[in-house]
Amino acid sequence: MTEDKDTKDRIEIETSEAAAASGEKTPPPDAIEKDQDFSSATEAPTVEEAELTPEEQLQSRVAELEDRLLRTAAEYENYRKRTLRQADEQIRAANDRLLGELLEVMDNFERALSHINEKTDADSLQKGMELIYNQLGALLKRYDVVPIEAIGQKFDPALHDAMLQVESTTYEEGTVAMEMARGYRQADRVLRHSKVGVSKGKSS
Repeated sequence: MTEDKDTKDRIEIETSEAAAASGEKTPPPDAIEKDQDFSSATEAPTVEEAELTPEEQLQSRVAELEDRLLRTAAEYENYRKRTLRQADEQIRAANDRLLGELLEVMDNFERALSHINEKTDADSLQKGMELIYNQLGALLKRYDVVPIEAIGQKFDPALHDAMLQVESTTYEEGTVAMEMARGYRQADRVLRHSKVGVSKGKSS
């Protein structure tokens, strides 16, 4: 026991002398022991870092996926509402623009009506109505709205709405012989079917 203590003291003296010769300061033995104790304490695993059981890992994974699913569903719902709102705003803006231009046609009607009196001749009245009609037609064309050809065309249920059958010496059976209300289309979309009378051929 005395020999171990003497050996330890001799090592400490030799270490101190070597440190003094090199200019380094040797910490006391008790300080070294405290540092070693602190290092071992910080390296100990915490409760959060402890390894989970397979069941706990599965539960954690399920909870994570459920949270992700809820977030994704919420983001999609917000995106859907935003898209619908933008579409509504675009439709409303287009409608407002069209209605504003229709009001200009209404203004012309009102001006024409205000100038009609006993001295107005039929010629002037007709010219005024033609101007307004042409203005309205140009407005519809600007929005790609055009009349559907009906008279003399083969009856097409996709374009025409047959109101009655008529005898005709001009048009063969199954051909549109008269038009009671003009139909309109916008590009390939039918806005209103033409109301027509379809020829049933010559009377027997």
